[in-house]
Amino acid sequence: MKTFPWLPGLLAPLAATCAHADSSAIYIAATETEELKAKDGQKVTVYGETSGAGKSSSGTNFVNFEGGEFYLVTFKTDLNLFPDGEPADLYDGKRLAVTGVMSIYQGKPQFKLTSPEQVRILEADEEFPPKQEEMKETPKPEAKPEAAPETEPKPEEEPKRKPPVDPSEYFK
Repeated sequence: MKTFPWLPGLLAPLAATCAHADSSAIYIAATETEELKAKDGQKVTVYGETSGAGKSSSGTNFVNFEGGEFYLVTFKTDLNLFPDGEPADLYDGKRLAVTGVMSIYQGKPQFKLTSPEQVRILEADEEFPPKQEEMKETPKPEAKPEAAPETEPKPEEEPKRKPPVDPSEYFK
């Protein structure tokens, strides 16, 4: 088994970042298939145990998660971005937290894995997802309404929606 003495130095800043978790981050267990499907096109962090990674004859890597249908896919064209080895070898049998844009392929939720920075290998005793700190509400001072000139009410505008992820970007 390879050891990487420099690895703790790289992971320390990452651990500090996770200790102050972004309150807007979305964390979903890999076993929550329906919840993952509902996040199609959104950036989320999926966490869980992996099992049964493999490679296709074309060189595509797959990393499956236990207890659900979620998996990671890395195409042969992206394997050069993983200098320490192929994802199927690196991440099989590990506890991971992976961040990416959720997509659905043949009815199953997946991430296209294009960079090792998307993946965090979790320690066996590490608590994940990080607990969200309770936000302390500070009372806002009440503003006195100013007399506004009478105008016609504006019709309510529909909120702008983000376009769905174009699958052609993921399946080249």
